[in-house]
Amino acid sequence: MKALVIGGSGFIGRHVCMGIKADEVWYLSRHKSPHLDRKGIQWIEGSLLDPDVVMNAVEGKDAIINCAGVWEDDAKAQFDLNVNGVKNIVTAIKKFDKDQRFIHVSSINIDYGTLEYYRTRRIAEGNVNLIKNSMVVRPSVVFGEGSKIAEDLSILVKTDGYRFPAQGNLAPVNVNDLVTVINNSGDFKGSMNVCSRESITMLELINAARQKARKGPVKGIRKSVKGMEKYMRKNGDSFPIPKYRVSMLNLNYFRENTSLYRYVESPVSIRTFIEGFEGGEK
Repeated sequence: MKALVIGGSGFIGRHVCMGIKADEVWYLSRHKSPHLDRKGIQWIEGSLLDPDVVMNAVEGKDAIINCAGVWEDDAKAQFDLNVNGVKNIVTAIKKFDKDQRFIHVSSINIDYGTLEYYRTRRIAEGNVNLIKNSMVVRPSVVFGEGSKIAEDLSILVKTDGYRFPAQGNLAPVNVNDLVTVINNSGDFKGSMNVCSRESITMLELINAARQKARKGPVKGIRKSVKGMEKYMRKNGDSFPIPKYRVSMLNLNYFRENTSLYRYVESPVSIRTFIEGFEGGEK
């Protein structure tokens, strides 16, 4: 099988490139990854927003896995990547009409999240569904070395003098377990949720990491939406991480109908990950 990973130089994409069951793997990205280069994974330089680049990259591949994402609170960037970029993939697959497998990595909270990130992801899924042989994977918060949540933690562990919302459930999933789900999903079509049953809030995660770093705990904002909003209005501009990240990390990511345990016998616990956490270096 020949596989193309779009957004392969990013955190999830890089792990998919290294773990996907395929005879040959290419990745489409604006940036070359020295790590993937050392692994012999082939780089296609270009942007998901360039229809011609996407068309040429998709041609001849048996599976296309879209892992591209943007974390900036930039509505235009999110619309371009999640809507226009996905349209370019769908257009290319439909043109060749070779029953290519399209796997799209989305987010578990697209039905409930009010941020632009989730709105554009909803539109993206509508376009993915135009491809008959497609699967949408909706992960919860994905963790591992180099993940966005590890980056957040490395900042929050080292910073003092703030409070954090004491609500939500990250239901986090390890990135390698996510790759295992993708590998073992066979010819599944439709959407699947991928989250753990490990109930933990971001506040609990921060304090577990701070305890390991021998720092005092962060106090929680009382468990009410109004309490959180009042605090963020007053202190948001000086908060250690952007306000939209706080909003994302304050949501409930647990879904009872998770596919994680169907494909992974013993998922990695984020608490185990925290035991080796050194300010973001694992």
